[in-house]
Amino acid sequence: MSDELNIRQQILAQIAQACVEHGLRDFIISPGSRSAPLTATVAQHPDLRCRVVIDERAAAYVALGLAQQSRAPVGLICTSGTAALNFAPAVTEAFYQQIPLVVFTADRPPEWIDQQDNQAIHQRALYAPHCRGYFELPVEYAHADAQWYALRQISEAFQQALGPVRGPVQINAPLREPLYGAAPVAQPIPPPKIIRTASATPQLATDQWRHLQRDWQAAGRKLVLVGTHALSSRLQRSLRHLDRDPHVAIIGDVTGNIFPDGTRLSHADAILGSRNAQTLDVLAPDLLVTLGGPVVSKYLKNFLRRRPPAAHWHLHPGGLAADTFQTLTHVLPVAPAPFLDQLAWAAGENLPSAPGTEMGYKAEWLQREAAARQHLQPFFEQAPFGEFQAVYRILQALPQNGRLQVGNSMVIRYVNFIGRLPGHHFSCGPVSVSANRGASGIDGAVSTAVGAALATTEMTTLLVGDLGFFYDRNALWHAHVPRNLRIVILNNHGGGIFDLIDGPNQLDPELRKTYFLTPQPLTAQRTAADHGCDYWHCKTGDELALAFKEFFRPRARAGILEIETDMQVNGAVFQAFKQLVATSW
Repeated sequence: MSDELNIRQQILAQIAQACVEHGLRDFIISPGSRSAPLTATVAQHPDLRCRVVIDERAAAYVALGLAQQSRAPVGLICTSGTAALNFAPAVTEAFYQQIPLVVFTADRPPEWIDQQDNQAIHQRALYAPHCRGYFELPVEYAHADAQWYALRQISEAFQQALGPVRGPVQINAPLREPLYGAAPVAQPIPPPKIIRTASATPQLATDQWRHLQRDWQAAGRKLVLVGTHALSSRLQRSLRHLDRDPHVAIIGDVTGNIFPDGTRLSHADAILGSRNAQTLDVLAPDLLVTLGGPVVSKYLKNFLRRRPPAAHWHLHPGGLAADTFQTLTHVLPVAPAPFLDQLAWAAGENLPSAPGTEMGYKAEWLQREAAARQHLQPFFEQAPFGEFQAVYRILQALPQNGRLQVGNSMVIRYVNFIGRLPGHHFSCGPVSVSANRGASGIDGAVSTAVGAALATTEMTTLLVGDLGFFYDRNALWHAHVPRNLRIVILNNHGGGIFDLIDGPNQLDPELRKTYFLTPQPLTAQRTAADHGCDYWHCKTGDELALAFKEFFRPRARAGILEIETDMQVNGAVFQAFKQLVATSW
């Protein structure tokens, strides 16, 4: 048994080195006994940064945030049993955001499953269908073929995680006892066998490009829509070239990270809240080109579903596309930026050298954009203080060159509606905006922000609601809470979204209060104290302005700013906003 144990440890050391060779540098580890051989191996590797997060659900979201910002694979390790199930929410979010998490789940040997042994559950393909692939390491390592197979599994896992369509993979590791006592691995270890996959850029056939070019030129009203997308100067540059075309309008969600360099239109969500049918008819495109991930705006979804374009192209190198607007006609497996450059180049001399006096389709959008800016800024300046106005002020106060993480529910909607207004640093950046819009749950917002802050030295600010914060307090229950993290909590003491969105607000008041609003009396003061975070609290605009003087300064600890608001005031302001956008353009 000692020989088998030592051989296993040698192969695990090679697996750790293989992870490094494939570009993985960070592991988030949740402690456990069955996973001890994995943990000990990666923790002793000089090129791997390992952090311990006890709560597996929080740990997986921390890894998600790290990978989201670093754009590199991040590893996870947990023990066997239900511990692995707690990775599932973040793995699902990573699947829909196409983020490469490499999940090592320790397991019991297969003969002990369903035999009433401790922490023994079915772990094969545990995250299916929300996983790019499932891989299993051998139980025994003595035979040379088993050793070859183990390293081959690692290469295949990384091929799936980092493929044209990125995403999470599970590597299940059945580990037989003894789990401890292996001899130290001789250094240097033999180089592991690595199977590398060359990257390639998809190309359209010449005849396909000619057909697309012909259809592009024939369309009078062309709308380019950017969904969730990482901040990319390359993409912004391509969009800026295309923006010279007076027949092209470029819009995007705030998570598309194209404001202001990629487009002059940053209020599409508010503009499309109009109830003026003539306005919406004029803005409807003949040809829609989409790229990136999901969009937040329900107004935008309804607009395109009710006024479908004649053609809809989706750009994605992996050739995958969801038919979100029920209008999809072409899936183009191309890198978006070069393809947009081709479209701009094809228009050639017909385009002005720079944006100037606008005519045509773009002019219709710019006219509404100007009206939106004219109406929205006074609205937010004069509205009663509540969470919508608080978000407006926070966006103005954000440090430049930072990162903004946005929680789900009403918070992301507020940010998307506000868009880009004068003085908002987050849109004058470059400041990247990220949110968990893959599955759109509230369950891991704080943990994801922790991971995002660990990926950089820049200020990382999380905007989150009270339920999202308290649900994920274990995000702070570890020794790695970064000093560059700032958390802003909008605490209305319940699920305030159910007082605002259409549907639940039509329910019987007592039913809605008990089963939807879920009132709660908590504040974050004790949580901040428990986890060593600086804390500010405010209820008024003046108190918020005072807090800003210290909150965003560099500090030795993470900071939490809690803004208490009244649900009724929030509801009244939001209804006034909806009325404003419905009738103003």
